[in-house]
Amino acid sequence: TSSVEKVAMSRPDISFKYIIDGEVKFITSGDNNTQNAIYAILGSDVAKKTIKVFREENGIKIEGFISSPNLNRSNRNLEIFYINSRYIRSAVMVKALEQAFDSYIPGDKFPVCVINVEIDPRYVDVNVHPSKLEVKFSNEQVIFDAIYYAVRTALATKIERPTLFNEPKESIAN
Repeated sequence: TSSVEKVAMSRPDISFKYIIDGEVKFITSGDNNTQNAIYAILGSDVAKKTIKVFREENGIKIEGFISSPNLNRSNRNLEIFYINSRYIRSAVMVKALEQAFDSYIPGDKFPVCVINVEIDPRYVDVNVHPSKLEVKFSNEQVIFDAIYYAVRTALATKIERPTLFNEPKESIAN
């Protein structure tokens, strides 16, 4: 995804119209609905197979969408994370997401996500990388746990797992 696409998904409250060489690539509605922005940018197949993620704990708010397990990719290109609505890259966040999906998707596949983490800026160092894309957290375990449990809870709540039913045994007394 391009930089413009990432900005548009981080700000669903703003309408974006992206044109390249006279061709409209996407238009977002600006209706403050992240799923509608995902639909406009990543397409209906992705948007229809998303699960809402929300968790607020210890001053950290996790909000966004993850793919259902039947929508996965062969690379991490659609694992999209934001800190306070700013696109970033974070190995801790990727690890938390992928571990939460463990047992839901094959090990050689990757989930799709658009997740924003609202956190006090004092706990995030954006000066780790020259382009300011990579961040460092003062407490990585807290961030890991917040994302892991937000994703795992969403999956456990929304995804039905197959259940094994035992046939009732006939009574010998009959």
